[in-house]
Amino acid sequence: GLHSRRVLDTVVSESGPGLPWFSRVGYVDDQVIYVYTSGMQRAEPRTVWMAQNEGPELWDVRTWWAQRHQKWYNASLNTLSQLYNQSEGFHIIQTIFGCDLWEDDVIQGFYQDSYDRRDFLTFDKETMTWVAADIGAQISKRRWDAEVDDNERWKHDLEERCTELLSREIECGKETLQRKGRPSLQMATRNSHTQQCNVYFSAKRLGN
Repeated sequence: GLHSRRVLDTVVSESGPGLPWFSRVGYVDDQVIYVYTSGMQRAEPRTVWMAQNEGPELWDVRTWWAQRHQKWYNASLNTLSQLYNQSEGFHIIQTIFGCDLWEDDVIQGFYQDSYDRRDFLTFDKETMTWVAADIGAQISKRRWDAEVDDNERWKHDLEERCTELLSREIECGKETLQRKGRPSLQMATRNSHTQQCNVYFSAKRLGN
């Protein structure tokens, strides 16, 4: 009775073979439904049921959003290195956002950032403000809290838009998704989304 939708962004300061500097992966339950990377420059379906049920217009939209965030992340790497007084070396930004649909139709949306595998900012939908994990994040928090229109959009996306997309994707893949048990990606508590990011990134570096 539980379904989830996740979008995981991974940004690295040093790319390499099999490790693009930016990647976006979309999940429904435990299924990877689409992928975008800075090397591909195009969002592509990763399940047969998404490829068969969605036309090119959807992938154009997801490509546009991924490329928009790609530009923003490129600037963010420089900003974060200045915040933490860093120079060279390997650094990683990871963002995970999405929503859970529970059996009683309760929707739980979330957005969480991490930097170098440590929590950075988390979005509080009720107050439409950002929760900073450390002193460095406080600077970004004050700037992001001031972007009222953006915060209203995030609240709408996490509570309404995410639900619409999840319902649509569940319908596309219902034969596959209904055969599966409780997905492993949903077993974690709300406070362990960053751990999910780190596990995914470790597997990605190993080429899995």
